[in-house]
Amino acid sequence: MQKYLRYGYLILISTVLPLFMRQGYFELGEAKGLCYMVLSGVFALLFLIFDGKRLFERGRLTGSLCICLLAFFFSNLLSFVFSVDKKAAFLGLDGWRSGFLTICLMLFFFLVFYEKEYVPDSYVMAAVMITPFLESVLAVLNRIGIYPFEIYGQNPGFVATIGNINWFTAYLSVFVPLGAGISCSRKLFSKEFFLSALYMEVTLTALLMQGSDSGLIVILAVYGVLLFASLATRQEFRMFLVQLFVLGLSMETGWLLITIFRESYNYQDNLLKSICTSHAGAIIMALVLLIYRSSRLFEEIRLPWRAGIYRILAGTAALAACAAAGFIFIPGLDYSSGNGRILIYSICLDMYREMDPVRKIFGAGQDCLYSYAYQDPVISESLYNVFGFNTLTNAHCDLLTILIERGILGVLTYMALLISFAAGIFKHKNKHAALVCALILVSYFLNSLVSFSLVVSAPFFFLAMAVGLSMEKN
Repeated sequence: MQKYLRYGYLILISTVLPLFMRQGYFELGEAKGLCYMVLSGVFALLFLIFDGKRLFERGRLTGSLCICLLAFFFSNLLSFVFSVDKKAAFLGLDGWRSGFLTICLMLFFFLVFYEKEYVPDSYVMAAVMITPFLESVLAVLNRIGIYPFEIYGQNPGFVATIGNINWFTAYLSVFVPLGAGISCSRKLFSKEFFLSALYMEVTLTALLMQGSDSGLIVILAVYGVLLFASLATRQEFRMFLVQLFVLGLSMETGWLLITIFRESYNYQDNLLKSICTSHAGAIIMALVLLIYRSSRLFEEIRLPWRAGIYRILAGTAALAACAAAGFIFIPGLDYSSGNGRILIYSICLDMYREMDPVRKIFGAGQDCLYSYAYQDPVISESLYNVFGFNTLTNAHCDLLTILIERGILGVLTYMALLISFAAGIFKHKNKHAALVCALILVSYFLNSLVSFSLVVSAPFFFLAMAVGLSMEKN
């Protein structure tokens, strides 16, 4: 019974939640938030009835992970106790629903799926991944002005049934790395390899075309982790080259679609569109073929594979690229950069500095940034002067949002939890599961630095960490 409950929840949450819309795009965040709470609440009750004893048996969670989960839970509990708006802190703000109840449900299902005997079979994983595949197809069609069915309130700022392009990027920050990790573990030219490659090609094309520049963060995170992991052996590096070739193919697919549907492409110019139209994909594919032939040559002359040296070189190159990017882009930053994110960050940091000592420790309460800011006359006047009637509900940076809503204690316990996930990855005996977890962890975290916790991404992140970290079998 417990196994089928797990299968049922995993499939339903992965299909119903992304697809669910109550009034089209109107109040879509509210619809998905309530959908998550109702669906998860029903299954949580079923798990407690049929599997309650085993869920809380001693020894399920041990060591640093147990300590960090408990610390994270109690920091959220204290934040709720000291919140400025108990209703918003518990149920979440209307339209977002990222309150204490949502956090408790995510932690509860982490506990449910952190089960070393539980391994989702291939059919369950196919059922989980078919929805992001179809969402990506729909997103690509929407971006070139094709709407297979009418959705109330549709406009170029929304794609698929996920909604806002930033929400869509956050959604794919979990499901693109999931596909990349699975694809890397498939036997080359097998049926599973071609299916996973098709999944990656479609989801990457959707990520490249959706319109949000933050999609580049997801791509860099995924391929950066893949590169570092692949340098262990020559064979794994070749699998990385295959994945890099798929990325180049996706870029060229994006260019082809934008060229053919030039008149109907319905979003403004952006960085990812420029990358596609500059034929960076063709350059990547040509480079992959050159490196592959060189690798074959080195293998034939029996040149030894030196993983340590290659990782040092790759790390040095990555640091140099980051330094160069910072040197180029940081001087040009102003309050309008990042669609106004720099201004929002500045306002939120000022807001935190003005908090009293207790609030600085425990925060204003989950999902209470809006309640706290607009009940203060000075802060609210400043916000109205800057944003007018467009209200500020979060900091558009997960860590900064947590800092205001859950205080420094919330930030520390959240980071400790992520570090415990990373420690579990490094100690994992299942190399493939560890790679999938590492890809999702890095991609989700880096994207969250310019986004915030959403019900279309955060629950899937916790589920993926639970299943992956506990998966001792392939």
